[in-house]
Amino acid sequence: MYFSMDEIGYENALEVNGIKAVDEKWRFIYKVAKSYGFEGIHFTPSLYNELGLDLNTIPEYFGEFKLTMHLGGAGVRKLASDEDCAMFSETMGRYLKIAERHNMHDISIHPPRTFTMTSEEREMCERLFRKIVDKWLGVVLGRGISLSLETHVTGEYFMFNGLGEYEKFIDEYPELGVLIDVSHNFYDGFSVDEIIKRLSGKNVKGLHLSDARQGVDFREGTHLAVGEGDIDFGKILKGFKRIPNIYSVLEIKANNESMAKSLEILKAVIVG
Repeated sequence: MYFSMDEIGYENALEVNGIKAVDEKWRFIYKVAKSYGFEGIHFTPSLYNELGLDLNTIPEYFGEFKLTMHLGGAGVRKLASDEDCAMFSETMGRYLKIAERHNMHDISIHPPRTFTMTSEEREMCERLFRKIVDKWLGVVLGRGISLSLETHVTGEYFMFNGLGEYEKFIDEYPELGVLIDVSHNFYDGFSVDEIIKRLSGKNVKGLHLSDARQGVDFREGTHLAVGEGDIDFGKILKGFKRIPNIYSVLEIKANNESMAKSLEILKAVIVG
């Protein structure tokens, strides 16, 4: 298991956005990852767009890190037509080229959003999503990269209503990787024990790690610094750490100090 950087910290983000030259922005981000002590970087296109950076311009020296790609908002958002599938395919093709160029070992996507969809529209969405997985899973694997599906299972907003539906889908595609969003799943009412029991035997490729609290507003209950919520990180990390080359992404929205402290706590848990 290794730890990977996603967000860079509030103060660091402000500093990057104050830098004009693209090469200086990248050099700053490289130094941030090194100073925190991350072994990997988890590139999310939307995050880097906010920093004024295009992932087509990633410098070669980032090859010192273990690299992965998380399409997030640039990937599957809504699937209601063949045109939506074509748009996803264009996006996947574009970012697959970047992943190949930089020897990234995993590309991850969200399940489709289904908020406000009727039951008939949700059925269509699932058919279209299967079409996408059928098309792209073999292509990505053929390039020596794994393709993973994040465990966003809030039924009001996403295609899967609970981990049970997610499991059923994943079991039909055993080569499809699993990216566990621990914070989201805990917030949705799944205990750490249940997450481990349901998913530890699957093709798990990565973890999105942030603390969480249940029974509060989503923005107050997810993506918290480690120690600000109720997740037992010792149990979750020990439940998955034996998986070869699994990446654990620190996905918190916090200041620089909280970023550093969260990573320090997680590393201590692994050693302990």
